[in-house]
Amino acid sequence: MLFGLGAILLVAAGIACWRASRAASRSASALSAYALEEASALQALAARLNEHGFTLQHTSAELSPKLSELGAFLERPLVAASLPWVLRRLFGRPLKRRS
Repeated sequence: MLFGLGAILLVAAGIACWRASRAASRSASALSAYALEEASALQALAARLNEHGFTLQHTSAELSPKLSELGAFLERPLVAASLPWVLRRLFGRPLKRRS
């Protein structure tokens, strides 16, 4: 009697373990497929960055000195004070007179 009950419990536990291992295997394969998709997306992004990185590096090398010259020019007090006036003239807005 006790042997029969133990055998039934052993079969039930074996079936539960088999089902759990199948579910874990399905989850692992789904996770692996997702990781593969993300890895290929990252690989495509890295290839695009490598393709355009050289151009971006040389563009920034050319623009950095020009931007520093412009920054040095804009730091002058007279230029900074006249900048709002110049912007108003460029955009066609008249100077608002205070009354």
